[in-house]
This record gives sequence, structure tokens and C-alpha cells, in this order.
Amino acid sequence: MALLVRCRRAVAAALAAVLGLLTLTTTPDLADFARAADLLLHGRFGEVYAQPWNQAGPAQLLISRVLMIGASPDGTLWPPLVALWSAALVAGVMWLCRGDVRREAVAGLLGLLWVAVPMPWNGHPAELAVPVLWAYAIVCQRRGRDLAAAALLALGVAIAPWAVIAVPGLLAAARPLRALRAGALAVVMSVACYLPFVLTGQFAMFRYRWGVAPGTVASLLGLTEAGWWLRPVQGLVMVAGVAMIAWRMRGARLAIAAVPLAAALLRVATDPVAQPYYWYPAAVASLLLLAMMRRWVLAAVLAYGVLLGESVSWPLATGLACLGLLVAVTPLRWPAFRRVPAAS
Repeated sequence: MALLVRCRRAVAAALAAVLGLLTLTTTPDLADFARAADLLLHGRFGEVYAQPWNQAGPAQLLISRVLMIGASPDGTLWPPLVALWSAALVAGVMWLCRGDVRREAVAGLLGLLWVAVPMPWNGHPAELAVPVLWAYAIVCQRRGRDLAAAALLALGVAIAPWAVIAVPGLLAAARPLRALRAGALAVVMSVACYLPFVLTGQFAMFRYRWGVAPGTVASLLGLTEAGWWLRPVQGLVMVAGVAMIAWRMRGARLAIAAVPLAAALLRVATDPVAQPYYWYPAAVASLLLLAMMRRWVLAAVLAYGVLLGESVSWPLATGLACLGLLVAVTPLRWPAFRRVPAAS
């Protein structure tokens, strides 16, 4: 038994690798994104977004091209890559929770369950990096590295346009004026990522229309189809929510995980589309929260709630429930201005 405890991470990693191979599946959109990346790499910018279906950022296209190395043409990943990712996810989460065997066990089990989903291969793998970039941007802003924080946020938008919702998250780490300056720089850099494609005159991303899923805000409003006209309204709600959470967690160390988790949950709760992989960024942020939060049992309840939310088809209800639980278990205070470091 003592040997099993000492080797717990290696055992969990091996189980995760096997489980990852057993749940190997075709990754949606990956092959199409990789083909769009080929156009980008050959300088054919006018063709990359010439069709409305392509809603991924240029960075995601390039990452998809890398992930397709060794993959089958239909988007089924190279098995060793899947096994390595699965093992790294579970072992990494347990390592972040080091120092408490019970916390490690809970985190390891949660990681194994996400591997079984399977995450991230049942969606857009590159988008798992988005909450990590958000978290590190808050860290950089707190350390006075405004340019780095802005660049990290812009990289998130270059992966997926919806990542712009986390720009107000910088309020958790700096005084409003500094956060505003860094946020504005992040927006400018984000626009610059797409500008070469827009200037070709063949940028069709904004012409895409989504089918509205049951259990969403849009469906309750009687909509059956949603276009980009709905995105500014959704974006305003998400940005306001992120700003409020970030402001109330000013200076708190836990904001590094809580703000990205709030942003990811707001995206799920307000989106007219209900895809299981929309929950994956929330999964990453919830695992980070589990590793950081002192009251880890409450964090574990929330993290498993996110997993449950992914498994049902009512994103509005489950997204808001998880968001409410996040507010309940994290130390939000109003106002918290005094907790912000004096340096600006």
C-alpha cells in the first residue's frame, strides 16, 4: 500500500494513457483547421477565412496543423500523442495538488474522468490553452508586466475570438487605469492578428449563422438561428460579468484561477450553441482552482459540478449553477481595493 501511495502519480498517469487510447476518437474540425493553416503558411491569406465556417483564430489553425502530424486524414489523432496528453493531464493535476494525498486523489480521479470524456479530442484542442493564458496574464499584470499580460490575452484571441471576454480580468491584478491601458493594448494586438485576413476583402467569418440549441438563452427568447449580430450582446454580458468578478477579487491570489473559471462559465451560460467542448476551458480552470484553493473540498465539489454540467444539455441552467457555486465558495469581497499592491 505504501508503495502504491509513493507511486500514485505514475500509476494514475499509466491508467490515463490506457484510458485515452480506449476513448480515441475523431477530433471535430481538426483536419479542416489544418487545411486552413496550410493556406496561411503558403501566404494565401484571402482564402483562409473566405468561407464562413472557419470561426477559429489563426493561432488555432497553426496548432491544429501541428496536431495533425501523424494523424489520420479524418482528424483521428496519433495514438502516442493521445496517450502522452492523457498521462500528462492527470499527472500534472496531481502534481499541482502535491502535499495532500487526498486532494491529489480527488484531482487525479477528476482528471481521469475528463480523459474519458474525452478531453480535448472531442472538440477544439487548442482552446484548452485559453484559460491558462488568461491565468498567466493576471500573474504578469500583478508583477507589473503589462505588455506581457496584453500579449497573452491577444494570443488567446488569436486562438479563439471569444477569448476577448477575459480582458476585464486584469482588474483583479491592477488599478483600473493600468488595467484599462493593458486591456486596450490587448484589444489592439488582437485586432492585428486578424487584420491581414480582413484586408484581403474575403473575410467571411461574420457571415456565419449558428443553429440555436435547446436550453440556451437564445432558445428561451424564441430564436432558432443566431448570427454574429447576437455576439455583441452576449459579449457585453460576459465582459460585465468578468469585470465584476475580477473587481471583487482584486489582489486575491485565487483570482488567478477564479476569474478564468468565471469567464469560461459565462461563455457556456450565454452562448446560443451547446457543444460539450465549450466546457473544456472551464474544466481546465476548475482543475487549477482545485489545486490553488485552501478549502479544497469545496473546490472539488465545484470541479465535479463542471464535469456534470458538460454531461447534460442545459448550458444556461448548469452554467449559471456552477457560476453561482463559484461565487459561493470563493472569498469575494466588496470593495477589495485595499488588497491591491500599491505599485502601479
